[in-house]
Amino acid sequence: MSGPLTGLKIIDLSGLAGAYGTRLMASLGAEVIKVEPPGGSPIRRLAPFVEGAAEHEASLWWAYLAMGAKSVVIDLETPAGRDRLRRLLREADAVIDDRGPEDLDSRGLGHEAIAAENPGVIWVSITPFGRTGPKRDWKITNLGAWAASGVLYTTGFEDQAPVVPGGPAQLAMHGTALNAAISTLLALRVRRMTGKGQLVDLAISDAALLTSPETGVTVFLDDRVHRTRSGNRRTLSRPFGLYPCADGYVSILILMPRHWEAMAHWMHEVTGNEAATDPVFNDMVVRGETMELVDGWTEELCATMTRLEFFTEAQRRGIPVTPVSTIEALLTDPHLDTVGFWQQTELSAGAEVTIPGAAFRTNMDWWATARAPRLGEHTVEIVS
Repeated sequence: MSGPLTGLKIIDLSGLAGAYGTRLMASLGAEVIKVEPPGGSPIRRLAPFVEGAAEHEASLWWAYLAMGAKSVVIDLETPAGRDRLRRLLREADAVIDDRGPEDLDSRGLGHEAIAAENPGVIWVSITPFGRTGPKRDWKITNLGAWAASGVLYTTGFEDQAPVVPGGPAQLAMHGTALNAAISTLLALRVRRMTGKGQLVDLAISDAALLTSPETGVTVFLDDRVHRTRSGNRRTLSRPFGLYPCADGYVSILILMPRHWEAMAHWMHEVTGNEAATDPVFNDMVVRGETMELVDGWTEELCATMTRLEFFTEAQRRGIPVTPVSTIEALLTDPHLDTVGFWQQTELSAGAEVTIPGAAFRTNMDWWATARAPRLGEHTVEIVS
């Protein structure tokens, strides 16, 4: 099977800030070559680990984020290693690099040097704050990206410290990597039209900033006032956020009058609440001004059902409700099973695991999954 990116050679010099993007491109057919130091990529050392697997093959992070890629080990501290990388970069269609320009530039292996020999190369340079500006030399982490972007300020509860979005999931890095994949494909399209490669300057803090409407796009359209942290419910109106059922939480989003009318009649049927059916509450502004009252009504209704029961009945009534899924609920979800979302793949250690498939489906078989490479598995094949 050939994916839509078959024939493209992508050299991956990145860590977490690029890994999800190159993993997507590998699954779509690109030849992704991960260049690792002699000790292996730092991603290989991220827990959790596969029990009984060899040290460099045990990380589940690596097993997922390096799927379909090739691994070459190159020691950039040696002249031979630098020569091997130069030869690889000369042949690349695209390079994904999050080391910072000073690292490779000092070795004569940066964008400018390689573009002189390979003018069509697409070089995606991922840095904390971009390659220019007063913060260009600052370092960053996933948490730091959310903090710098302003998103962290809006996440959590008003009377508590901010909460990192996604917890340990490193979402700022994955969002950056997704932008790296998109910008690579766009730059390749431009190259096809013009014959010219280009340098893409991608800042992790910018990618984090653009994910939030409160601190992103709408700040230019609104009042530029910081939004307070509102916990798991939004202050725009009610019900809007997470509400507890008998066995967990559901997400409820009601802005349209018809959704509220359906909810109000449901409340009346189940709890006998006549006040909710008063037409004055059809106005979302009124519900926002009486949020504690409306929250109480909503919680009373939710408490009578499980998440699945509430979700099923809400969908029947045309009310936007989604259960907050546990891992077990996702793995046994009949919808995800029917559409073939979950796939089986082999780890480099030999065990089989269930992983998410593509986020999209087409009428052509674009997507492929293959195990992550062992450390240096393709070194002899590619750079010997």
